[in-house]
Amino acid sequence: MKKFQRSLAILVGTLALMSCGGDRAMQLHGKMTKIQHLGETCWVFMDDQHRYYEVITPSSQILHEGLQMSIRAIEVQSKTLCELPTVIEIIEYRPDHFRDM
Repeated sequence: MKKFQRSLAILVGTLALMSCGGDRAMQLHGKMTKIQHLGETCWVFMDDQHRYYEVITPSSQILHEGLQMSIRAIEVQSKTLCELPTVIEIIEYRPDHFRDM
């Protein structure tokens, strides 16, 4: 029984340390835009350094051409239509001006 409790304590400690590994989310500022590829529309976030990220989002509210905003996003490994090198899933967003929405 004591061996089981020790193993359980080690497992819990290991999991706690792994969860402190840091936030994988990146913080970016830029604007939404769209591109046409093979007759389909792809939504893209262009950051202030002119890097392009193909966007996956559960919220269609942010899919407005030219919408300036700050976002938190995570990079995802996903095969997409436009095949940009970086695909992100937006997990949080804040428009620069509410009237832009």
